[in-house]
Amino acid sequence: MSAHTSTPLPVVLVGAGTRARQIYGPLLTGPMATQLKLVAIASRSEDRARSLAEELGVPWSLSLEEAATDYGARGAIACVSSPDNHTVAHRILDLELPALLETPLALELGDARQLAQRIAQSDVPVEVAEQNPRFPREAFWRRIIEEGFLGEPRLLTSNRAGYRYHATAVARGLLGRPRGQRAVGMRAVFPLDLGRGQQVSTVHAGTITTDSNAVFQLTDGEGLHVPASPWLRGGWSVLCDGGSLVEPDRVQVHSSGVNKHLPVERVTRSIDGVEVTQTYRLHGSLLLESPSALPDAPLDDDAQAVARCLQDWLARIDGKPTSTGWSAQDGFDDLAWITSLERSALLGGTALRIDALETEPQGS
Repeated sequence: MSAHTSTPLPVVLVGAGTRARQIYGPLLTGPMATQLKLVAIASRSEDRARSLAEELGVPWSLSLEEAATDYGARGAIACVSSPDNHTVAHRILDLELPALLETPLALELGDARQLAQRIAQSDVPVEVAEQNPRFPREAFWRRIIEEGFLGEPRLLTSNRAGYRYHATAVARGLLGRPRGQRAVGMRAVFPLDLGRGQQVSTVHAGTITTDSNAVFQLTDGEGLHVPASPWLRGGWSVLCDGGSLVEPDRVQVHSSGVNKHLPVERVTRSIDGVEVTQTYRLHGSLLLESPSALPDAPLDDDAQAVARCLQDWLARIDGKPTSTGWSAQDGFDDLAWITSLERSALLGGTALRIDALETEPQGS
């Protein structure tokens, strides 16, 4: 179905957990309701399925197959726990329903490979809901690079705790989605007590080189990913051959031996008590603007990113994949990059070739 017709696409929401309740449900019954019609909730938890369905005013079922067929769904959104992602994805594909899949595609790279290869051989439109490259600020960074203000990106660094494959997704997007070549990793294992009792934690650090002659440096500590940690968000920096971009939004252009700082403006508006990022603007000789997915809806940046995922999914169903779309190929590559780095670290820093798919999925 076209994303631009007046008839919304009927969809089933698979899962009734926190993100289904707090993000997808309100989006589907709110600002995205003109394009998507939520017809049912499918979940293996009767209590949660009933509760969410009653809250949203739709029927529910413990069976995905029944929810899809009985209520006329023509698409499915998988929002389940990570260990179930690839299993639910295969069930949706069995029904030949266009699918929006949350990340990671699977916990194990082999399962992600199998799923991505199946999608490659299928005519079913599948979009991957990797939100991090679609956050308003990250999307703005990508737009700056794509427009050529800074030249070619050569070095990216990130030190976000608990970020893992999300970091590689953002890096791949900023680099123009090159093919990863080699990963070299290091790790430190140590006891950690952040008020939850002592546990063993691991910090990973390493580099990934690409076929575009770029380097991505990542430092990640899953155990440090807690609200009280000053290392929760960390930072990004992008060094290009014509300038640099450093979080939180310092843009510098180098031209004719002169460094010029370009001002960045985040345009916000309070809507129903929510501070909404409406757009980012880069001021210079030419104004560059990067609007959010739904700038006039009361959505925080997380919900704006999910809204962009839904818009990209509709475009893929329409046969018109967008520049911000994320394919199964992308989902596999995100996981392959971080998996190779972590395997290298386990092997004491041995350089490893990054896994690639034998067959490229559609729309990649």
